[in-house]
Amino acid sequence: MNSIVSVVVPVCNSADYLDECLNSITRQTYEYIEIICVNDGSTDESLDILERYQAKDSRIRIISQENSGYGKAMNVGLNAAKGKWIAFVESDDYILSNMYKELVEIAEKNSLDFIKTNLCRFYGEGNERFFQTTQIIKNQKLLNVILNPSEDPRLLNAVMNNVTGIFRREFLDANKIRFNETPGASFQDNGFWFQTFIYGSRAMFADKNYYMVRRDNPNSS
Repeated sequence: MNSIVSVVVPVCNSADYLDECLNSITRQTYEYIEIICVNDGSTDESLDILERYQAKDSRIRIISQENSGYGKAMNVGLNAAKGKWIAFVESDDYILSNMYKELVEIAEKNSLDFIKTNLCRFYGEGNERFFQTTQIIKNQKLLNVILNPSEDPRLLNAVMNNVTGIFRREFLDANKIRFNETPGASFQDNGFWFQTFIYGSRAMFADKNYYMVRRDNPNSS
């Protein structure tokens, strides 16, 4: 049986960007995914867009809640996930179509707790869109090899993000790794990042680009 990837998408007033985000997830070449969209009290057309996509794709699940902040939305999605692997996509970003197919193959072949990749920041729209790649870590010796984050302080120099890879759900649950829930605060994901590095014993930084991070959303932290 193929492993399921649970993709958690926190959504709060993302109507301007949501189509591109959801298209990139639903068009993954790896079809064994569930898409958990947590509508965090959106007041724009975000919920309408989510429902339109859900009507076309049975892999999409929508959970609506009062606005409670990024951390709570992430945890609600995490707690609802059923897949072997957990992924996160922020609703104003998008991913390349082969991301989960390739990452699951690498992670399962090497029995990883998690795998991270580079990220690509972008600005603008259409032909005016500009891309800038940021490598997950500058030390080339730490790329594409199995690492032990709990014992290697060099890994603390990695780019601090949780969205560019996948995590084994058993690893997260066994160590009770979740996001900080502090409504209205920024950087609620930093604690999650540190916990994965404290408890992880088999990880990898892959020198690949899959995740596109929007940098011109005025409402993004």
